Amino acid sequence: MTNMQIKALANKGPTAAVWTEGYDGQTHYGDVFKALTPALFILATAAGLLVAVL
Repeated sequence: MTNMQIKALANKGPTAAVWTEGYDGQTHYGDVFKALTPALFILATAAGLLVAVL
């Protein structure tokens, strides 16, 4: 990269970011449940072990 290119980038200033993916307006409950399943399994196992200790 040349000095001229570096100066051009430095003086360019802020630009507006463009978000290419649009929000489709839907709540994807299935995807949320799939993401939370491992955590729920771990919590259920821990609760089961705590009950077993009692």
